[in-house]
Amino acid sequence: MPKLSRVVLVLAAIGCASVLLQTRGGHLLTAPTASAAAGGIAFETSSIVDPIHTFGEPDIGLDSQGRVFVSGPTGTGTQRSVWFGSVDGGHSFRTISPGPPPSALLGTEAPPGGGDTDINFDRSGKQYFIDLYALTCDRVATTADGGATAQQNVMGCGTTPGSDRPWLAVYDPSPTTPHQSAYAGPTPLVYAVYNNLVGPGPDGGEQWNKSLDGLNYTAATNGDQTGTTLVTPADETTYSPFGGDGYPAIDQVTGKVFQTAGFPNDDGTYDLRLNIGTPNAAGNLTFLDAPAVAGGGPDYSKLIHVADNLPDSPDVLFTVASLDTARNLFVAWAVDAGSSNPGQRQVYVSGASAASGWTNWTAPVQVSDGSSATGDAVNVFPWIKAGGPGRADAVWYGSDKNVDPSGNSGQKWNVFMSQVVFPTNSSGGITGAAPSKTLVKVTPHPMHYDSICLAGTGCITSQGNRNLADFFEVNIDRSGAAEIVYDDTSNGLIQPGFAPDNKQLVDHAGAGVVTVARQSSGPGLYGKAVSGPSRAPVGGLSDPAGDARYPVIGGVNVPGADIVGSQLSLSGSTLTVTTKVVDLSNPALTSATLAAPLLHYVTRWQFGDTLYYAAMQNTAANQPTFYAGKTQSVDLCSVSACFPHVLTYPEPDLGGTQESGTVQCPPTPSATSPCTITIKVNAADIGSPTAKSLLEEVGAYALATSHPEGATTNAQAQADDVPLEIDGACCFDFQQKH
Repeated sequence: MPKLSRVVLVLAAIGCASVLLQTRGGHLLTAPTASAAAGGIAFETSSIVDPIHTFGEPDIGLDSQGRVFVSGPTGTGTQRSVWFGSVDGGHSFRTISPGPPPSALLGTEAPPGGGDTDINFDRSGKQYFIDLYALTCDRVATTADGGATAQQNVMGCGTTPGSDRPWLAVYDPSPTTPHQSAYAGPTPLVYAVYNNLVGPGPDGGEQWNKSLDGLNYTAATNGDQTGTTLVTPADETTYSPFGGDGYPAIDQVTGKVFQTAGFPNDDGTYDLRLNIGTPNAAGNLTFLDAPAVAGGGPDYSKLIHVADNLPDSPDVLFTVASLDTARNLFVAWAVDAGSSNPGQRQVYVSGASAASGWTNWTAPVQVSDGSSATGDAVNVFPWIKAGGPGRADAVWYGSDKNVDPSGNSGQKWNVFMSQVVFPTNSSGGITGAAPSKTLVKVTPHPMHYDSICLAGTGCITSQGNRNLADFFEVNIDRSGAAEIVYDDTSNGLIQPGFAPDNKQLVDHAGAGVVTVARQSSGPGLYGKAVSGPSRAPVGGLSDPAGDARYPVIGGVNVPGADIVGSQLSLSGSTLTVTTKVVDLSNPALTSATLAAPLLHYVTRWQFGDTLYYAAMQNTAANQPTFYAGKTQSVDLCSVSACFPHVLTYPEPDLGGTQESGTVQCPPTPSATSPCTITIKVNAADIGSPTAKSLLEEVGAYALATSHPEGATTNAQAQADDVPLEIDGACCFDFQQKH
């Protein structure tokens, strides 16, 4: 469904505080923020993808219908990744499972997996998913109904050369797109590409496979390769196409695919080079560096030079490519650096037009500013998304200190975005002239502290913090507004006892809460201003009825879990938390429908660097309990040591503190006349907020669970026996107004 705007309406006054409530649908009624009035780029309140699961390397995709999806790994230790679909335009998400439908007893169980993930779409909105398993093989899956149902298969298990960094590229041109491809088969044609772990070229080269259904793949590389099955032919060790770890691009006119990587020179410098794969009638790809004779090695001299004589590798982490609507290709990268020269880690963008055959590249443009004053001194994890002719958004994590990212120097990290606009000619091709660029700090508060370890799986031996893993992403919606998914580990959460003597040798503090920031003002990537609510604090949020489905996404609505509103108010030492649910009059029916003995209604937020919550637990026997406190963490183990984290909201005597509360229902509950949960929270139990305090990213959730959250064991978290989100109303910032 298309993203719906959210509005701010004045509803009431409580004491001396005017209460504002955001609601989806309609037009913005409040005055724009200063940055919006000046035409500047700004973002709405960030949304939380999942109040339970945390993970690194989040990716984000938007289909042709405007639906938003996010995925990411929970680690090889769990052999499971998570895949989410939003039912309200990217403000709250539900689990997609290719295996059994998610339940209160088992959320997602669809191994093998747990590594890098990617999602992509064809023009119809059918979605394709890939999930790396143990550097060995990949799980692939599809959904044609937004995640209500899904199918899966595995690719390459038990074969060589092994896999890393899998990505997807979909060739599915519109009937109105000029057809300049030799490919003569049906579409959509889906390519899965991954890093070949044993090839002789830089980074081992790339393995490309093709599919017509997203579930069954065959080899898709011409050149010195004899087989057409998934099993890599024996002579693959002689030639794999040059390519790096980064995301590829695909041209819908020619069917060509593009991937860039650093090429080491003899003098210690690097060139950034582009490889292009051209399809034949069968969709098999011949790359520029293909051997001239059978059995020969790759011909790297035919690779296209994007940037030369870089002082260090551009592949840490990553080089990423994206095509705009005029078929200009843009590449973003960050230059690696030794620990003695961390300021060299800056982000660059370069572009080339289709008219040049993508051979004439603009001079690299530094889009990060390298300034401690802005908090953008040292930068990692670049990503880029192109839009209309000459326009692209580049994002990265930037720190405020000129220090080695892998060292703990008290640095603060934020998400930064630079909107880059290259001059174009009458055909939309970039001219080569210098672009304009607009630098924006996206995050409302630092999203990470201290080190971001860049050593990959080697972070285990160095005890480096790899909770963010290796990348995050930016995409755009149909208006051209940036949608950025990132990790927020600023909460510092760690399971008690997992860091003996306060030494984080195996486990690291910071649960990676996966967060989405949507651009709400300023120019979008289609050249027009985008719109949406500001981050201005409000008193609450309304939510559409009818989206509390079970099974999630594809099932029927459950009125007893259908949240239609969430509000906060602060008076003296009491925070009043109000949640409106369509029908709480029959918890026994709700419990039976969800096959869950316990029903949790949780409101969570971030205050400073701490996550807090207020909640009600109810049972089938209608015995509600009200409580609040600090969010807790159960930590698992993976290639990044003991990560990820599972968030819990403990009950009284299990880590939470009992509070007073009520449940009130009208004689005939309905979406327009709902029931109300009211919790009176002692402010001392939640960090003692005052009228000047800002509570960020407030979200209310209806959860089905099989056991008390505060009693969650590591074994239960490992099996994903954790609360299942049925509905969510997310998110708003709150500050009491006088």
